[in-house]
Amino acid sequence: MPLENKTLTTTGTTDVTWNGKLGALLASGTFDGATVKLQHKIGSNWVDLGPDVTLTSAGGGQFITPQSELRVDLSSHGGSTSVTVAVKPLVV
Repeated sequence: MPLENKTLTTTGTTDVTWNGKLGALLASGTFDGATVKLQHKIGSNWVDLGPDVTLTSAGGGQFITPQSELRVDLSSHGGSTSVTVAVKPLVV
């Protein structure tokens, strides 16, 4: 299932069940020093999907992964962080 407009305010992760295809991470709001990363699970390890889906300000990026488990990781945030994220499939 895509992640629809989840607001993150504290450090941690939000799991996303994925179809293993092309998608986009979108984020907006008050970052206050936060970093939002999209990660996929390889074996028992969570691995960053790369710089296109590592955000320190509002924006977005595309990704492709064969993995079925994704998560959004929020780290290094300040006291006024309020970031809304979405992970959506792209159809080509």
